[in-house]
Amino acid sequence: MIALLAQAASSSEWHDGWQLAVVTFTSLTIVAGWIHRQSKSDLKAARDDLKGEITAVKTDLTTNIDEVKTDLKLAEARLQKDITEVKTDLTTNIAEVKTDLKLTEARLREDIAEVKTDLKLTEARLREDIAEVKTDLKLTEARLREDITKVGDDLKDLKDKLYDDARSQVSMYQWQLAATQPTTSEGTPQQSPPKPKQLAETTTE
Repeated sequence: MIALLAQAASSSEWHDGWQLAVVTFTSLTIVAGWIHRQSKSDLKAARDDLKGEITAVKTDLTTNIDEVKTDLKLAEARLQKDITEVKTDLTTNIAEVKTDLKLTEARLREDIAEVKTDLKLTEARLREDIAEVKTDLKLTEARLREDITKVGDDLKDLKDKLYDDARSQVSMYQWQLAATQPTTSEGTPQQSPPKPKQLAETTTE
């Protein structure tokens, strides 16, 4: 029996053969009780019965081991099937992910192309706006130059007018001064005051 237990313990199905332990423990209990009830005179008959019990235990152990082996084979088959299904699912998922990545890459390329196009259009519009601003600045500069020229002409005309007015006033002052001085002879005719036009033409001494 010890050899059977050692054989069962060394087998690869020991971790799945919990039924073997139960059967063995039950068999040992039965054998111990039976030996306790028998007398020394029935030792030979007890040995025969013990051999029969051991044979029955061996048969049960063999049956249980075969069942465990069958269960292990079925479990291995189910595990292989599950592994195959998982591999198939992973392959399908990887293919879908690759397809999604390709579509995403294509969309990104399209978006990048659109952005580049928009940037080129924006750059073109900016160049046009800059050209328009430059043209407007040139026109504004030209108008300012014309206005400055007109202002210069107006200032020159104003300067000439002020200069003529000043000369006229000086001439009027000279005439008034000459009119207040006494004449040297009664026959000398008095000069009439110069007209505004003449005053403008008179030069100061």
